[in-house]
Amino acid sequence: MMDFKNELQNYSMIDLDRLSETNPNMPDNIKNSIQLYNKALEDFRAKSEDIAIIELKKAISLNPDFHEAMNLLGIFYMYIGENDKAAETFQKVIDAEKNSVMAIKYLKEIDSSYEPIANKKEKSRKAKEKRGRSRGANQLSEGIVNRSTTSFSLKKLLKIWEYKPMDTARLFIGLLIGALLVFLLSYKYYFREENNEQLNQLTAQYNDLIEQRDEIERKYNELNEKYQGLNGTFEEVKKQVDYYMNASKLLQIEKHASQNQYREAADLILLLKNTNFTGVEKEKFDKLSQDVMPKAAQNEYNQGRELYNRKNYQEAVEKFERSRSYSDNWRYAVNNLYYLGVCYQELNNNTKALEIFQEVVSKYPATSYAGYSNDRINFIRSSQQ
Repeated sequence: MMDFKNELQNYSMIDLDRLSETNPNMPDNIKNSIQLYNKALEDFRAKSEDIAIIELKKAISLNPDFHEAMNLLGIFYMYIGENDKAAETFQKVIDAEKNSVMAIKYLKEIDSSYEPIANKKEKSRKAKEKRGRSRGANQLSEGIVNRSTTSFSLKKLLKIWEYKPMDTARLFIGLLIGALLVFLLSYKYYFREENNEQLNQLTAQYNDLIEQRDEIERKYNELNEKYQGLNGTFEEVKKQVDYYMNASKLLQIEKHASQNQYREAADLILLLKNTNFTGVEKEKFDKLSQDVMPKAAQNEYNQGRELYNRKNYQEAVEKFERSRSYSDNWRYAVNNLYYLGVCYQELNNNTKALEIFQEVVSKYPATSYAGYSNDRINFIRSSQQ
């Protein structure tokens, strides 16, 4: 049985600020996927498994190559008992990364008889080799030579030609020039007293090959310069496309807000938080944030209080946490934070409760909730002694 608490220690928050410093041109979809990954870890540790799974799915949809997020999603599925979904998720990682040790390990937790395809092929290969030994050493040696020769002459040469055309051209021309040069030197040595017509002809061919080599190198350098220029242009165009795609989402936010769908609008605002909008787009984004986020926080808080009054503390935690993620600077932010701490206390998560109550005292020292929080802090600590 997997120890989920210990296993989650393998998955820490990703320092997005540091990554952004070392990769200033990081695409927005990568940044947003990392934010969602970090948020999922927080929510899972706060016992909000459903929200964490939703956030990881969003992260993977933004960045399908985010294999660490896929492994974490699989662990979450295992935690809530959905092993079929977990196995499917881990298999996707293995299909993408043939040496994904972690995903293979997790799959074996679900199915102890699971064996990677690569291992099956290796066992099959060894069995065939064992059967083939009885056919005689000479036949085996001949087969090995044929296979290795075929492998090099077809596969490797094709790869060289496909991926390194310039190097291949240089190789063949270099070999030809070298052969001619050796022939010229030996010819001149042995036949220096005889007719030089053939020697002059070979010398002309040698010089012609040198010129062809220089021309190929010149064209290669010219094409390489054009490629570098086009590559830079492509990156710039891609950045502009990403920017306008994000700008178009501002219209979706406005639509959600006009229909009082503040939660959907707020989720989109969180995804766009790290987009460096400028001009009109920045003004619109700032205005939408100021208008939508407090309302979304209020709605989640109201729903959380209803659940709290019904003593449905786990679902109330999810609402209060979501309200907190939307805004910590609105009219009832202190109320939201205090009741979040109370819910954690009722769920016997005293570590998280103490953390929340201390935050209330630190951020809102002049409020009555700071006094209530101090009382609860003292009660928890006295009960732990």
